[in-house]
Amino acid sequence: MYLARRPRLSVLAAALVAAPFALNSADATALAGPEAPARLNYVAKINVGEQSGCTGTLVDPQWVLTAATCFAADGKPPAGRPAVPTTVTVGRTDLTQAGGSVLSAVRLVPHADRDLVLVELAARITDPSITPVRLATTPAAAGEELVSAGFGRTKTEWVPDKLHTGTFTVASTTDATVELNGSDTATVCKGDAGGPALRTVNGATELVAVNSRSWQGGCLGIDPAETRTGAVDTRVDDIGDWVGRAVSRNPDDLTGDGKADIAAVKSDGILWIYPGTGNSGMGTLGTRYQAGTGWQSQDAVTVGDLDNDGIGDLLSRQASDGTLWVYPGTGRPGMETFAARYQVGRGWQSQDAIRTGDFNSDGLTDVLSRQASDGTLWVYPGTGNPGMGTLGTRYQAGTGWQSQDAVTTGDLNNDGRTDVLSRQASDGTLWVYPGTGRPGMETFAARYQVGRGWQSQDAIRTGDFNSDGRTDVLSRQASDGTLWVYPGTGKSGMETLGTRYQAGTGWGPYRII
Repeated sequence: MYLARRPRLSVLAAALVAAPFALNSADATALAGPEAPARLNYVAKINVGEQSGCTGTLVDPQWVLTAATCFAADGKPPAGRPAVPTTVTVGRTDLTQAGGSVLSAVRLVPHADRDLVLVELAARITDPSITPVRLATTPAAAGEELVSAGFGRTKTEWVPDKLHTGTFTVASTTDATVELNGSDTATVCKGDAGGPALRTVNGATELVAVNSRSWQGGCLGIDPAETRTGAVDTRVDDIGDWVGRAVSRNPDDLTGDGKADIAAVKSDGILWIYPGTGNSGMGTLGTRYQAGTGWQSQDAVTVGDLDNDGIGDLLSRQASDGTLWVYPGTGRPGMETFAARYQVGRGWQSQDAIRTGDFNSDGLTDVLSRQASDGTLWVYPGTGNPGMGTLGTRYQAGTGWQSQDAVTTGDLNNDGRTDVLSRQASDGTLWVYPGTGRPGMETFAARYQVGRGWQSQDAIRTGDFNSDGRTDVLSRQASDGTLWVYPGTGKSGMETLGTRYQAGTGWGPYRII
């Protein structure tokens, strides 16, 4: 089997270009072994632009792990949106067949010192037959056999349509790599870069390493004099914490622990942070700490990762003149929770609802607002840049939203896209407008009802407060200040929210939650 190709380390060209025969980065390696079984549908084909192809592995419903050299020849792609439009196919071991998902890559998270990068997909993989593979927690041992898989070049095919596999023997392991011995039927070729090396333990498959470099002996287009079939893979058995931090990125996380927190402003202008614990019930929120004073001057505050660093920031509007500010989160507690603010807009008095979310599925946080005068809904696309360049040119996303008296945002249907949750002013009906990831008037699909009788609540917001990976709804009872959490189910319609549980008391004095 020949492993799928990935960009050059010693300069491996795109999938359709032959590479040098030195110990090359397996930009595109192809496993010369047999076609892979359908159960390996968590192995992904990655197309970087029109020329380059690699292999990756689904390690989370919305994340694929692959080689960093797939996106940059030096193995150091910048974090954020891929420089070249990239598509990822997951769920097909035969690319000529239907099924699975073909999604855009919206964000890269490169590892600091290994040939690894996490690729965020534009939406979650929800097909129950496609299950992410787990990471190994013990290193490969000399003499152990690992099965590698890839969509890369083979001995006879330049751009194969089918996933191939091959069995390699571990020669040795270093702090960061695994050296593999290949064979006539196991060679890593162009296009296999980033492909998985797998083991089975007690009937469960786990990811041990990711293809990085190979000699490519026997691969189509390689000098016939090159007979070496060995490869060097990157270890992944010790990167669990790094992967966990990246995939748990939470737009409501102000402390850097991946859990949804609450920023609340009291009537006296003191800003408090209630750190989320990930637990249910009265233990949902930890002990609060003060993060600021003088916030009487702000009349709209919401949380979102505006600078794209993985830590939630505060977006607020100055009541006196409508200036829009970002207070970048630091992940530190206390009065150091936010760094020096910077201005991102002016004249926002005209908007009466301001929320954040990734509405165009580009991996960056956008701002959604409602025009007070006519109920027009606008999206200001985020750029990830600081200052007055934080938000791009706005586009209209809806009309007639005067009928809603509460508007908030979150991924209520668990598809990886930001939805809008709103309350009908006339009767307290709660609606979800599912996000599509498309800009303009197609930003939201047809709404569906998720609740009734919500007039009794005077504050509504979203977040994953029980850390189950689904977006919940938090609300405050107007009559007594009780805080409630309605756990999200990821389903649509009236089953979107489960049975509520109490998460706090005495929240009446808070002006903003």
